[in-house]
Amino acid sequence: MVDETETDSADARGPTLEHVFDIDVEVDEPIEIGDTGDGQRRIIPITGGTVSGRIQGHVISAGADYQLFRTDRPTELVAKYAFETNDGSRVYVENRGIRSASSEVKERLRDGDSVSPDEVYFQSTPRFETSDADLEWLTRNVFVASGTRQPRGVKLAVYRVK
Repeated sequence: MVDETETDSADARGPTLEHVFDIDVEVDEPIEIGDTGDGQRRIIPITGGTVSGRIQGHVISAGADYQLFRTDRPTELVAKYAFETNDGSRVYVENRGIRSASSEVKERLRDGDSVSPDEVYFQSTPRFETSDADLEWLTRNVFVASGTRQPRGVKLAVYRVK
């Protein structure tokens, strides 16, 4: 009898990642909402930044990262913003992720201090919307991003799942 839940590894093709671009997001001081019962709610205004790699452009000074900061569990991140390519096309980004680290490192992150990327698990799944036919590939693929928190912003390395 064959177990139908098993697959022959020769038949299964696992995903690979292709680095497509980096987004360096600049942020302003957090707006503290307070402890909402599930964590410390914060809104981090997005003030600008750059896009480099397969796409070149700048982050539009609009949008925010809506964080649910927790010391005992991963911090939930939901960033909503847009960027404009050097050709004038605009792309809306909604990026959901988590950031996890020791309590001490999380406190330093929350206070805007520098920490080593090796001390933090910071991964997300960005989704894109655009009206530019040349950028339609952004809406037809799955992406993952690896993040690094910096004192005045976030650097995201964005990968297309192939």
